[in-house]
This record gives sequence, C-alpha cells and structure tokens, in this order.
Amino acid sequence: MTAYLPPWSEILATALVGTQRRAVPLPDQHDGGHLPGDPAVALLELAAVIGSCRRAAMRPRVLPPQRLPAPPAVAGQRLLPAPPAAVARLAELLAPGSKTRQHGPLRDAAARIELLAEWLARAAGNSMEVPGELVPALLDVGRRNPLIRPLIAPAAGERAAWLAAQRAEWAYHHRAVAGAPAGGPVDHHDRATWELGTIGQRVAYLTALRAADPRAASCLLAAEWDDQTPDDRAALLPALAARLSTGDEPLLERALRDRRPSIRATAGTMLVALPGSGYARRMAGRATACVDARGAGTVLVTPPAGCDEGMRRDGIAVRPPAGVGQRAWLLEEVLARTPLGIWPGPPEHFLRRPVTEGWAVVLHRGLARASIAARDADWAIALVAVLAACVRAGERPDDRLLVEALYDVLPAEEIARIAADTLAGGLADAGAVGIERLLELCPRPWPDAVTEAFLAALEAGVATRRAGAWRVTGLCEMAALRLPTATLDRVAAIALLAASGARPRDPIVAATGRLASTLRYRSRMLEELL
Repeated sequence: MTAYLPPWSEILATALVGTQRRAVPLPDQHDGGHLPGDPAVALLELAAVIGSCRRAAMRPRVLPPQRLPAPPAVAGQRLLPAPPAAVARLAELLAPGSKTRQHGPLRDAAARIELLAEWLARAAGNSMEVPGELVPALLDVGRRNPLIRPLIAPAAGERAAWLAAQRAEWAYHHRAVAGAPAGGPVDHHDRATWELGTIGQRVAYLTALRAADPRAASCLLAAEWDDQTPDDRAALLPALAARLSTGDEPLLERALRDRRPSIRATAGTMLVALPGSGYARRMAGRATACVDARGAGTVLVTPPAGCDEGMRRDGIAVRPPAGVGQRAWLLEEVLARTPLGIWPGPPEHFLRRPVTEGWAVVLHRGLARASIAARDADWAIALVAVLAACVRAGERPDDRLLVEALYDVLPAEEIARIAADTLAGGLADAGAVGIERLLELCPRPWPDAVTEAFLAALEAGVATRRAGAWRVTGLCEMAALRLPTATLDRVAAIALLAASGARPRDPIVAATGRLASTLRYRSRMLEELL
C-alpha cells in the first residue's frame, strides 16, 4: 500500500526545534525499518527526499521499487537556452531574499515583479527559455502574482505545462494558457455548480450560461432573485451585462428597487446600455426637459426643481455632496444616467456651444459620468480637456477623480498624447490633473513623445526645485520601470544635477539616483538576453 511522506511544514517544524524536543515525522503506515536510527540523520534524509520531490513538482510517496511509476516525458523544447548571466539574473529575481529585494535599486517586491515580467517578455521575444531548474520557482511566483501568469508559457514552454499538471496549486497556468476564467472552466449543464458552489463558482456558471443561452441565464437569475443574499445579488447581476436584450428588462427593473445602492447603480447602468429600455426613455425625457440643445446656438439649462418619487425609484441620489447645490446635483445625476446618443452632433462640437450662465460645469460633469459608465471613448476624449481646466481652477475637489476615471476610457494613443502635453506644463501643474494615472496607463516602455516630455519636465523640476519632493519621488519610482533604457545617460546627468549644491539627505537626490540605478540594472538585464 502506498504511504505518503510527511508534509514539508512538519519537516521544517522539527528542524527548527530539534529532534530532541520533537519526534521525527514518519511516513503514514511506516514500520520504522527504512530510516536510520539517528533521528537527526533520518530528518536530513527525509528533507532531502521531500525537497527533491518539491522541486520536481511531485507529491512524495513510499512505494515498492517495482511499483514506482515513471513520470510522463516532457515534450522537446524549441527555444534557445538563455545565457548564463541572464539565468543568474532570473534566479536573483525569483529568490525571495535576493539582493534585488534587499539592497537593489527598487524599494518593494511589486517593483521586483515588474522587473521579472520585463525579463520574461524579453526572453520570449528573443525565443529564449527559462531553464528547467527555475520553472518551479517561476510557477510559485505566478501563483501569487497574476501579472506574471501570461508570460510564463512563452518563456518556459512545455516544461511549465508539464510541471503545472503535477501540482494543484499550479493549475492556474493551464487556465492562463487557455484563456479560461480564474475559477476554471465551467460546464453550464452542471446545475450542481449553481446550487452548491461558492459565489465565485456560481458567477462563473451564470457567465458560461449567459454565453451559451442568454435568455436561460436571465430567467434563472430572475426566478431566484428574491432568494439570493444582497452580496450574492451584487455579484451575480453583472454577469448579465454581456448580450443584453429586452428580455432582461423586467429583472433589471426589479433590481432598481433593491435596497442596496450598488445593485441599483449596476441595474441603472445596464438599462441605459439597453437600447429602447423604458429606463433610458425616462432618463432621456428628464434630461431633455432640463437641457434644451435644439438648434446650434446656446444650450439652455433649467435644472430640476426637486426629486420626485419616480426619480428616486430610478436611482437618483437626493442628497448632494458637501458644497454642491441641490438643483445642480439633481441635474448632474439625471445627465449621468442619460444615453449619450440623445445629444446632437459630434461631442467636440456639442461641448463648444455656449451654455446658460453658471451651468456649463454641471453639464460637463454629468456628461463625463455618463461617458465613463458607457465606456464611450469619443465623449471621454472631448471631455478630458474641459474637466482638466476645472481641476486646475479648483472648482470641486472630486473633479480630479472624475478626470482620472475618464483616462481609463481613453485609447492608448490618446493617453500618450495627453500625457506628453500635460508634462509640457511642468511637474507641478501636471500633478494637479493626475499625471501619475496617465503615466500608469501609457504603453511601456513609454513612447518617445512621453519620454522626452517627462525627462524635460524632470530636469526643469530638479533645476528649479519647484516640484515637490514627494511628487518627484513618486514619478521617479514609476519612470524607473517604464523609461526606455537608452535614456540612462540623460537620467544620470539629471541625477548629477540634483546632487550639485543639494542639502544633506535631499529626497530628490535619492529619487533621481535610484532612478538612474534602476535604469542601469534594467539595461544590463536586457543586454544579457541578447
């Protein structure tokens, strides 16, 4: 009969306290005849065997020699072996206590993971493979860091797939390769998953059913809506957002009456996206009663006088934020829930039209919220510049959050253009409109225009000391992983400029020095993979 060896945690616990204070953990069903008499030697032999099995991604078992199964052969590799220096660098990045984490140019583990991602991407681009002895450690890192998962297969090839099949905790690798959902493939015919599964499994089931039979998914959730907990309703309703149809409207109207605000908001967003829905018609009627955009002249605004029962039922929030007038808030709430298609002309033309005095900013805020909910890039592009001016003028504290939410809707090329233009005004002004969020969304390495604008702004900020130290530090940390490594010489010159005449322990000196050190590290890392 097969006997399983003790878990690695038991071996470590015994090693920590000593074999004189804790008995050596023995294999289950063990008769004591196959281990040395010295407990310390027995512990070391068990550690050697179990450690080898862990590196091979196999569960250690005690079997008679004639019954020991041979592992399946791994398919041949078609990638080139990585150079020794690159392999040593990868081992350093994978080691939890490596000098990169403790003494390197980067300050946290998240940045080290980004370096690892860059190593894997460059290796795959050059058709180089991760050596077999490092694949288990790579799979372990991928288990904890989703950023790494899609990069493992291109750089580790068939070895990673073979090893992932040996251990349950690495099963995510097969899902990442196949593009399956995080919870694994779901059979929508298996009703037991819906009845007995966790909420994550039930969401996956409903999503799979929605893809196969949209009407059946809607009917299933509608039939059991009242039996679900508020948390479950909030998790399940978004699964119907794909392939919306008029058949979903009754359920979504029910969800509008839910006591939980997040469920009402989700239902409202879905109903606005549903062409011809009663909700969309109601909101459009309210919006056109408040905003007269007929013709090509001034847009006439008359905000709602109050919030009636119908508006409350449709999710209009009655209480405004601090510092916002009641009527202005109601107008913004109505516009935020109105389909953008009712407004005439292209967005940029509509936004250039004059508006009744005092109501232009409210109109633009409502339209911005509607474009964010609808993920409408055309409206978002037109509104970013308008609302950024409000941020600079300090109109309302949460305007910056609204602008940053608009950035998430923009296409990559528009993000890069806006980032370069924003940086041209200097780091201090750029910070007011969320330059950090823009730079996070830019493609990496940063495009030439963004790179040039950033370096020029950083150099000017260092020379004049007008930008705050905390802003320079944050931007340098981000740029260290996103600037092209070809900018190393220029960054080194900026670091020298920061150090000249600086006061002791100046944080800007430390930030620019760390930026140069990280670029130097990345440059060497990428050269090793040539």
